[in-house]
Amino acid sequence: MSLLRKYKAYVVAAVITIAAFTACGTDSHHFRLEGRFLNINRGEFYVYSPDGAISGIDTIHLEGGRFGYEIPCEEEGTIVVIMPNYSVLPIFTQPGKTIDMKADATHISEIKVTGTEENEEYYKWKKSVESLSPPQQKKQAEDYIRKHPHSIVSRWLLRNYFIATTEPDMKKVNALTATMQKKGEENAVLSRLSDATKGMAATQKGDRIPSFSTTDINGKTVTSADYASGKAIVLLWASWNFDGINMHRMLKGKLRDMARQGRKQPKILSICIDASKADTRNSLKYDSISWHVVSDGKMWESPLVKAFGFSNVPDNVVIDNGTITARHKRMDEIIKELGE
Repeated sequence: MSLLRKYKAYVVAAVITIAAFTACGTDSHHFRLEGRFLNINRGEFYVYSPDGAISGIDTIHLEGGRFGYEIPCEEEGTIVVIMPNYSVLPIFTQPGKTIDMKADATHISEIKVTGTEENEEYYKWKKSVESLSPPQQKKQAEDYIRKHPHSIVSRWLLRNYFIATTEPDMKKVNALTATMQKKGEENAVLSRLSDATKGMAATQKGDRIPSFSTTDINGKTVTSADYASGKAIVLLWASWNFDGINMHRMLKGKLRDMARQGRKQPKILSICIDASKADTRNSLKYDSISWHVVSDGKMWESPLVKAFGFSNVPDNVVIDNGTITARHKRMDEIIKELGE
């Protein structure tokens, strides 16, 4: 066989092998997410996990309107994709599965996700409640959880509709969590969710702030005693979350106004859930924040995050003389109250 023929045969064999591999999808120890977007050629999305499916923050790169993202996966979990418009899309991962995401960048809400029953079911459910009021959506979420107590979709609905809310109903959260726990089976995801609810249950309106001692990104010691008198606000944010960054900017502007007016300013503590202190420092490089910023790189496993029962980003706790007076308040409401 001539050298040219051998080369052609080699190329054909390689193409067939690659095609066969691609047709089979990912292997049983990985999960893959593929996507196609209209009206956007290049860009990047951030992705994180609220339940440990991945560690830290990853970046998904979009080229020619397409992307591919693969992670090691030994059990089901959840990753959250942060879109260019800062909306969040949960994707439920399973070993050996490939998910396909299709959307028009100008109509992100009409995204289509296919590949597993859980993902298809969630986005079908999400579409069905779009026209409902928030209380009606919450009722539908509860009905779904009770009908599908062991579904990973239910875990997301519990977090989204019952935990990360302005007035979480801890009695309802605990009752729903109990129905979701499989008897005789250790569930790390629910255990993590349970830890968050315990912290939240201990830091409700009227409770004293949790006792803590930590260091900020400049190496200065920060303790709960620093916030035991006067007004204070504890903020949870991330450098990749626009709302959290904007929350800082709004508060910084208000404190500047209060200083010019000679008014006493509240104490602020910022907790950043970036995967590394370096990311936090970079995000603050051109931002003259004068208050303590804590970033330990442990994200949702951070002892301080757990102590305050934070489960969503951004988030906040408002304090008066060491007593919690509110949780999950909109920043415009906090700014308004500071002006009164």
